[in-house]
Amino acid sequence: MMATRITLADLSPCDDGTVLVACDAVDGSRRHISQVANGLRCGCVCFGCGRDLIARNGGDTVLRRHSFAHRPDEVTPNCATAGETALHILGKEIIARHGRVTMPETWMTDLDGKSRPVTSRQSIALTDVRLEAAEGDLVPDIVAVTPEGRKLFIEIKNTHGCPPEKREKLAAMDIDVLEIDVSGYRSHPLDDLDDIILDLAPRMVIQSAALRSMAIRIANERAAREDTRETAAGRRVTLYRDRQMQNSPRAAELADEMIAIGFSDHMDLDDTQPSAFRVPRRQWQAAILYRLGVTVYPDKVGAVAMSERLRERKWPKPELDFMSSEDTNWIAKHIAPDFKSAYEEVASYLRRLQTEGVVHEDMRGQYYMREAGRNTISRAARERSRPTVRRQELDDALEEIRDLVVPGDEGWVDIDVWLEDRASDLGTTVVNLLQQDDGRFDHLMGTLKTIRTSIIRMQRFQQDEPPEDLAGLPLAEIFLRLGMARLEAQEREELERAERLRLKAEARISEAVQAAIGVLGDPASWLDKPLADSDGKTPRELAAENPSGLGELIDAIAKARTRRMVDQQAENLKATALEKLRAEVASVIPRQDLVDLWMRQSWSQLGGARPQEFCVDEGTLFRCLEVLTETQGAQKRRP
Repeated sequence: MMATRITLADLSPCDDGTVLVACDAVDGSRRHISQVANGLRCGCVCFGCGRDLIARNGGDTVLRRHSFAHRPDEVTPNCATAGETALHILGKEIIARHGRVTMPETWMTDLDGKSRPVTSRQSIALTDVRLEAAEGDLVPDIVAVTPEGRKLFIEIKNTHGCPPEKREKLAAMDIDVLEIDVSGYRSHPLDDLDDIILDLAPRMVIQSAALRSMAIRIANERAAREDTRETAAGRRVTLYRDRQMQNSPRAAELADEMIAIGFSDHMDLDDTQPSAFRVPRRQWQAAILYRLGVTVYPDKVGAVAMSERLRERKWPKPELDFMSSEDTNWIAKHIAPDFKSAYEEVASYLRRLQTEGVVHEDMRGQYYMREAGRNTISRAARERSRPTVRRQELDDALEEIRDLVVPGDEGWVDIDVWLEDRASDLGTTVVNLLQQDDGRFDHLMGTLKTIRTSIIRMQRFQQDEPPEDLAGLPLAEIFLRLGMARLEAQEREELERAERLRLKAEARISEAVQAAIGVLGDPASWLDKPLADSDGKTPRELAAENPSGLGELIDAIAKARTRRMVDQQAENLKATALEKLRAEVASVIPRQDLVDLWMRQSWSQLGGARPQEFCVDEGTLFRCLEVLTETQGAQKRRP
């Protein structure tokens, strides 16, 4: 018969209770149904009850599955625990043979929700290993003794874990309990289970002395923390109910304003209620209403940001600020149902405003006020802040004027006294001047602006006179000084202008002299000689007057230069013509004295002119040569 390696799956009985593995009656070894002879010849007994078994492994398996069965003459049905008992025997054998087992690490969750380690994973030595030894009402799978001398129950989980009723009984016993889960190894042969049962299979310590000790320790910590928590909670509740309130004048004024503009139905006017704040409810609620009113959509107000703003004013009671929701809820649940932290009061008030229709809440828990309410509060805010804003505007305007005043000028005014005087001059009071919109404040600001502008313009010499109204400011000296500075500047400017004109005149005269050099015989004498066509003015006077006079001189010099050039060209032509004529005459008349005589002689052919005067260019040269030819030819013909 073919040998079969028995697996964990073979130890589990079929649905009808049939058994596939039995115990050899002789040596106690495990026998699979496929490994034994048929019938009573199998020589096997039941692992569960120890009775003789019959092997039904003959015939077709299609008609009937091969299995072990108890003898048919016995009334007891087939034993369904046979496989489990075989597994426990196997586990006992493995643990007893090796004398050890690996205990997993254990941990417990502490008060802060963190895992606190109890024991580490370790292999421990075991003694006195027993199988299914009765311990009171319980029969553990395996019983052993640890190195500490403590009894250890080992439960081997194949199909089902340790049931709840068994766990309850175990909990009442001071016993360490280890459960080893082999359900994931059903395909493993039983002969290969040593490492699995000893070390590898998942395992869990159901209970142990170490876990019990840690549980007691955590319970003690919890009790101590609860005591501390109750003490702190009691202190906070007492502080919460303390009705001694501080008053913030600005907040009180703001609360009155919110009430005046119609928000009294949305505020707690009863200041006797418990609170997490050091100021009355109406005051911090007014601050929230104000913040909602001046926050322009899409910006919004949240409980966290609003709490931070109130915290900056130091309004929350310190011990009731920065509380966690857990602590707040615990106090409300166990000690004072009406208790709220500073943050919870703010959040609750915002939710109340949303319920009452004053504000809207978005999906993120952020709030924004309806437009009508926002306009009402914004208008009130502007009116409330108007005196402060206007006083700052006046201070800034006066400071800008004062910055323009030289330290040596008159001392500055006492602004409060000055403001009283200005209000009186305008026929009102300082309070009304800074609050009312009747045009008088704008008139005063316009006067200050005009004063500042006038100072700047006079400093730049863009204005001659100061403004008529100096608004009671000590500015006479600065305006007098600025006027004198302007006169001095004008005088300096006149002198500088005269000097510039003088230098320009000299430059023009020099330019005229430079232009006359080489054209006129004596430029220096010409410069001071009156000109006939310039109303008797000299060239110096014309050039000094203006650029036009210089232009006239330049034009006259240019014309003289042109005439001189023409005359020079004529002289050059005449000299060249005379030189040619003399050379021609000399070639005809050998004697020099006769040449000179001919040149100086008047000739009728030349209209009675002398050749040395008549010959001035090529044309007259040609005519003189004709006369020379005529006269010398006639002389040669004479006998």
